[in-house]
Amino acid sequence: MLRNLPFRITMKDKSSKKKPQSKMTVFGTAPVSSRGQIVIPAKLRKAQNINSGDTLIFTGNPDSGYFHVLNANSFKGFTDDLNNLVFNNKAEANLAKKEKKNKPPTEKENGK
Repeated sequence: MLRNLPFRITMKDKSSKKKPQSKMTVFGTAPVSSRGQIVIPAKLRKAQNINSGDTLIFTGNPDSGYFHVLNANSFKGFTDDLNNLVFNNKAEANLAKKEKKNKPPTEKENGK
């Protein structure tokens, strides 16, 4: 018997069409120096708009052998947009609550 779980369990339909794979591009190779430094290939720097002085964020799953590199400037723009969206929505909701609270009651709400 299934209990009410706080999450949903779904089964994948193996007969359904596969999603198209994203295209992996190899931009070049870079040896790691004895100090752990690498040179980012110029093609990649141009394609991802990576400039001198930029901070990069490295993420990944150690078990997978893959990692991702994010330009912190691009990531900051994303988080700024997300914060604006979240906090603007909260501000709008709070304003709507205040307006509703300060609104005089209608005749129906007064029982007339």
